[in-house]
Amino acid sequence: MKKIHFIMCTLFSVLLLFSCKEKPLKTGELQIDFLHLVDNKEIVYDSMMYTNAAGNPYSITEVKWFVSRVTLFKDGEKIEIEENDGIHYIDTKVESTLTWKIDQLFEEGQYDSIQFTFGFNEKDNISNRFVNMPETSMAWPRFMGGGFHYMMINGKYKREDETVAAMNVHMGIGQIYEGSTYDMDSITDFVHNHFVATLSIPFLIENNKSTLISIVMNIENWFQNPHIYDHNHWGGQIMQNQDAMYMLKENGWNVFSMKY
Repeated sequence: MKKIHFIMCTLFSVLLLFSCKEKPLKTGELQIDFLHLVDNKEIVYDSMMYTNAAGNPYSITEVKWFVSRVTLFKDGEKIEIEENDGIHYIDTKVESTLTWKIDQLFEEGQYDSIQFTFGFNEKDNISNRFVNMPETSMAWPRFMGGGFHYMMINGKYKREDETVAAMNVHMGIGQIYEGSTYDMDSITDFVHNHFVATLSIPFLIENNKSTLISIVMNIENWFQNPHIYDHNHWGGQIMQNQDAMYMLKENGWNVFSMKY
């Protein structure tokens, strides 16, 4: 009788062990494509075919920018991208950067939204963080705050007198200057112009499958709503003009969208 009792207890323990063993998580992969549109159409580069809300004709040569701290949300849970602190560099002239196949597995299920920082927060924006091209081309001068550009939109615009000028819409750390000069010795403070974008479009990650989503930069929205951005007023170079960068930051709320 004792032997039978022992055998039954042993079997019960084995069954209990197997029943308590966690089932493996069902996971899938995620790929993000980055698209750049003007008026809902793919950019035609180096063509003076666009007009912003201020009436400035302009062309685009290239768009270069960073996302960081990319985060997914699922049922109230926050899932951070672990690869390189969720940082990815995008460059319309480097095709490989327009696709980010994330080296991480995600639990299957319905996700509510994706969130990212445009550019870098204060902690992440470190000089010499990148030591190779093409990222090093985005370095921001140390005397102007250091770190890296958040974004470059390079192209040209047509002035009121019909002459053509450089359009270098560059965003990064802004500076506050004492007086009316842009001398490095007159800098009294720095301003961080990054912001967080949240794209609340549900998407599904399935077991053993790769999900594709697209983050879209709608270029025209940098120049409108709530502020009409006039190239004739701000000029072609704004790296030392915090007022211009702040206006772009304010307009950034409506720049990004998502496709799934």
